[in-house]
Amino acid sequence: MDSQDSGDVLTSMIQFINNHGEEQAEQLKREAEQEFTIECEKIIGNEKDRLDKIFESRLEQEGVEMKIKQSKARNTQRIKKMVERNKWAEEVFKDAQTRLQERMAENTDEYKELLKNLIVQSLIKLMETNVKVMCRQSDEELVTEVLDEAAQTYKDLMKDNVKMLNGAEPPLNIQIDPKKYLPEYNPDNPSAS
Repeated sequence: MDSQDSGDVLTSMIQFINNHGEEQAEQLKREAEQEFTIECEKIIGNEKDRLDKIFESRLEQEGVEMKIKQSKARNTQRIKKMVERNKWAEEVFKDAQTRLQERMAENTDEYKELLKNLIVQSLIKLMETNVKVMCRQSDEELVTEVLDEAAQTYKDLMKDNVKMLNGAEPPLNIQIDPKKYLPEYNPDNPSAS
């Protein structure tokens, strides 16, 4: 082999080694890029998952806060309605009491009948043998007038409707409590009456 041939062989070997080295470098570069891409995708995927969780958490928190605000708004509306209804009910109550007081003052017979029926109803609810009736001091005379009739009506109802009595009249001692009176009617404050 002469020096020309050996130079060609050496040049071809160098070229082969260079080509092989470039191929290896290219392959390493591709592998590095693939690993880099895979690693980037993992990092991006993890960050995306983390951000999704943060977003879901914030969205859920906002939903809860929105529900709380809506609930507060509804409760505020309910309270306003209740206050308004209560105001109207108090006005109706005051008006009814005033009209009832005027009507009872004009028609004492009707008022006496009402007092008698109220006493009978109370006696039925209590079902006691000793009863003290509390009334307004201004009604004491009317209550005294209807007390015996109310007691008799109660006794008759009990005798007719309570089988345990076997037709006997129930014992009853009823009187007005002279020490305790109900408050008098006050047109400025009917709810205190």
